Amino acid sequence: MKRKTWSIAVLSAVLLTLSACSNSGTENADTGSGKETVELRFAWWGSEDRHTATLEAIKIFEEKNPGIKILPEYSGFDGYESKLQAQVAGNSAPDLFQSTGDINNRLGVDAMLPLDGVLDTKGMNETTMESVAMDGKTVGAYIGLAADAYLYDKTLLDSLGVEPPKPPYTWDDLAAKFKEVSEKSGGKVYGAVDSSVAFDVFKIFGVTALDAPEPFPNDTKSYTFTEDQIKAYYQYWADLRAANAVAPPDLSATSDDSANSLIVKGKAAFVPIASSSFSRFQSQTKNTLDMVMMPQSASTGRTVLPGTSQVLSISATTKHPEEAAKFLNFFVHDTDAAKVLKTTRGVLPTEEQREALLSTADLSEGDKKNIDLIQAINKLEGVAISFPPSGPQILNWKGSIEKVGQEIAFGKISVDEGAKKLMNEVNAVFGGK
Repeated sequence: MKRKTWSIAVLSAVLLTLSACSNSGTENADTGSGKETVELRFAWWGSEDRHTATLEAIKIFEEKNPGIKILPEYSGFDGYESKLQAQVAGNSAPDLFQSTGDINNRLGVDAMLPLDGVLDTKGMNETTMESVAMDGKTVGAYIGLAADAYLYDKTLLDSLGVEPPKPPYTWDDLAAKFKEVSEKSGGKVYGAVDSSVAFDVFKIFGVTALDAPEPFPNDTKSYTFTEDQIKAYYQYWADLRAANAVAPPDLSATSDDSANSLIVKGKAAFVPIASSSFSRFQSQTKNTLDMVMMPQSASTGRTVLPGTSQVLSISATTKHPEEAAKFLNFFVHDTDAAKVLKTTRGVLPTEEQREALLSTADLSEGDKKNIDLIQAINKLEGVAISFPPSGPQILNWKGSIEKVGQEIAFGKISVDEGAKKLMNEVNAVFGGK
């Protein structure tokens, strides 16, 4: 994978503290020794585990940088964005804040300090970095990674004498595995859940099976897919249903990420997941599970790279950009921070942090598998799908792909009719390209 080195240090930190405890500014404080301590506010949302880990990382940073104090502002996600928007509008934003691509879109590019020449991107994936940029500017560092993967029941496959797919493999290879499971089980177990209604799988299929562009550029109006691509996606799953290789629509509709999953119930050998959810599935079955990266393009080998749902940015109004950048780079590069942050925001962003975490004795098997998967995918050429824009366009589109997919699966309309219907609905939602 081609790498780009920017300049100084690295990405980092999302920290924790009740926003109710926040300072309205970042004025310097006298330490009593005649030296002033720079105070930086840092806002993030998350779980108690994330809060605890982030506070521990902050403590490590302050010990290594005695002239800088981090004032944490943390909470749950509810109300986080509306408060941040109000702070940005009132020129009282935290010096550093955790966000997402769509939150940054709504805040506007001018709300964040450009990090080109400031953020050290060594050990980070250049393509993934580009996916969180705005207007060609680096406005944040991704601070956690997750990948889409196919989860499979290794115990079941071993009992049937079916070898799991081994990268590099294609969507046709995957279909062959689904059929093999069904045939060798005598039809008692389906190869997989029918994902014809799955928005996330549609995006990956288009990029890797059809060599299509990224389906949604990082805005609220554009899309790149065509009616022929929609048809190809629906036809792929229709063919598998006809071969009894995937679960029928009524059964697939009951499968979710909990104990209702068909893989947990032993009714399907494969299901698509976010790699970070591996441990949750494994905890619900005595069978040994494993996961494999998603299929690659048959012609180019291209894949979909790990994505991130969280970004750490520096406010454009900070009075201390140098110190804020120092903390940001610490957060994404420091190996001591890595050992306390662990996977509370997903897989760590840089190679050096991931390697440091892999060396620890208390890392769970699920976390190890997740990190290994991310490391393997990052070595490939691929596309990092941007944060899909939020709002009614995407919500309506997600609803449409599910509705039309179900109509096809239940035999109410043909694949051709469904592709045309979905394309018409997309054009109506987006108002054309």
